[in-house]
Amino acid sequence: MSHPDLTSHHVNYLIWRYLQESGLGDAAVMLQRAWNHDPQGLPFAPYIRTHALVSLVQKGLQYHELEKSLDKEGNPVPFTPSSYFFGPQPLESESLRTPAGPAEAAAVGADHAALVSPTSRVARDAAINGHLTAEAGKKSRKGDRSDVVAVTAANGDGSSMEIDTNGIYKDQDESPVADATIDNDGDVSMTRSESQGQEPTAPPPPPPPPTLATGHSVGVQISPAKAADLSPGTALLDVAGNDHVTRTLWRPQDPTVVVAAGDTFCSLWKLSSSSQPVPEKLVDGSGEDTCVSAVAWDPTGQKLAVATYNDMRGSITMYDVHGHAVDLLPEVPRMITGLHWAESGSHLVVVASDSRVSELALWDDSLRPDMFPAPQVIDGSIYDLSWIGPNQAYACSDGSVYQCQVDSSIHITRTFSSGAPDTTWTFIRCASAGPSSSMAVAASSFTASFWIPTHDMRLDDAHQGDITALELRADSRQSPFVLASSSADDTVKIWHIDPESKRFECIHRLFLGPSIPALVGCFSPDGYALAAASKDRLYIWNAERGGSAMATWALPSSEDAKEGPDQAINGHNGTADSLPDRSLSWDTNGKKLAFGVGHQMAIVNLQR
Repeated sequence: MSHPDLTSHHVNYLIWRYLQESGLGDAAVMLQRAWNHDPQGLPFAPYIRTHALVSLVQKGLQYHELEKSLDKEGNPVPFTPSSYFFGPQPLESESLRTPAGPAEAAAVGADHAALVSPTSRVARDAAINGHLTAEAGKKSRKGDRSDVVAVTAANGDGSSMEIDTNGIYKDQDESPVADATIDNDGDVSMTRSESQGQEPTAPPPPPPPPTLATGHSVGVQISPAKAADLSPGTALLDVAGNDHVTRTLWRPQDPTVVVAAGDTFCSLWKLSSSSQPVPEKLVDGSGEDTCVSAVAWDPTGQKLAVATYNDMRGSITMYDVHGHAVDLLPEVPRMITGLHWAESGSHLVVVASDSRVSELALWDDSLRPDMFPAPQVIDGSIYDLSWIGPNQAYACSDGSVYQCQVDSSIHITRTFSSGAPDTTWTFIRCASAGPSSSMAVAASSFTASFWIPTHDMRLDDAHQGDITALELRADSRQSPFVLASSSADDTVKIWHIDPESKRFECIHRLFLGPSIPALVGCFSPDGYALAAASKDRLYIWNAERGGSAMATWALPSSEDAKEGPDQAINGHNGTADSLPDRSLSWDTNGKKLAFGVGHQMAIVNLQR
């Protein structure tokens, strides 16, 4: 059976995939708009593996070498550098890029350094005509594999290409869009200007004849070369005193009310465009032994549940939007580590854990009983819980994920074992793409692993550092499920998950900067944008396009986060990483962000 003929659709798709895997989101979008609005809908798309274009070119070079090493009768002949496909002489990067002066040289060095994180494990190999000529030592975060390999193509432009095993190619010498020439149609020139130090050797060839017989060429709108600065629309509020903010939470359907909470306080802030924000302090435990352990708005925004811990007992107080206490729930004999309202309705799952045992209790706020129904008792700690639909939830612990049914109480209906009882599954997120398509994804912070117990899928070493946040969305436009993972390795990764083929595909690797770990990340309510924050910086990307950040914000240098190594870390969610705790949340309309940074809360107004 002969292979089907190669068409322009095959070639364009491979190039489109290569651009996506290289992090060149703008270029991929330009090709997609000019060629095919839905490349993933092509019948052969599901069969194309990651890095297919590079693999195909490498095999073609090997065939070229084989062809040149045999004469017409099939006898071997010497294969010399003059027979290389790209010619015997490599192009030196210095000849292509000669900085005009010290300032430009410094800028080039800064651009190069910004693309490589010092936390990455990188081994560099030299390659000529696609053949490796040297191999550097390999070292991984576990010491038994090579996570990143940078290959220098000696017959190319001399720039090195960083190959991330999770699906990312990055040209480290790629010049920013800001340095390119953009014509009136918004297209980026593929040639370097004389100001970049390259002397033109010949006049450019005349433009080819037009190929459009009908219609007209439409210029492609590209994103700004420089990320927008969000500082003019950002207000900094001092909300924590000597404590620091660990949780921020917008009231549902209300962009004027936001809650800030820390270990010893919880306050409700009312924002106004005409006056200073007005705080209403709900809990002040600075002079007592009271600890705020969890906060959560009900789906309607009428009640805020605040859990506190004092004298070895946990209690929950309900407040209205004015800050008045309206209800007090029964106490439990351990710390309440999670409050999880169902997306609709009045059900609240209360997670109470200590070092030995955990309890899952159900509270129906429409009935307001005198006591909790009999709880579901689980040995060990429960680190996270996520609802999926009105009657089902998943909880994660050490080595296991529990599927729970919710009716008049909550009880376990199935236990999934990961096979490694010492693996702490720190986060769990659920999503549904339809009546018969739902998924629960767990992540282990320390081992940087994903586990989908509902579909028997597993991916180890998804990052080179601890996972710090996890977000899952159902998105039928691109892939059934889209996952975003933040990590201490200075990156946020966006994944497509296909449960039918059991594939994790990393479509974007978003780099914050050298030694700038992503401490928290979250999708906007409509899924259009993805926000991530480090210790004192905030980044916002287009979730579909990836690439460079659309907008950024940095804590003013005069501001001090007032944090020391002994302050609170992410331990409340099951990790042992000595990273500062950060909180990030979108309002319901996706027009404001609340960023808890040290003792302050930044209110970022994206409308400005």
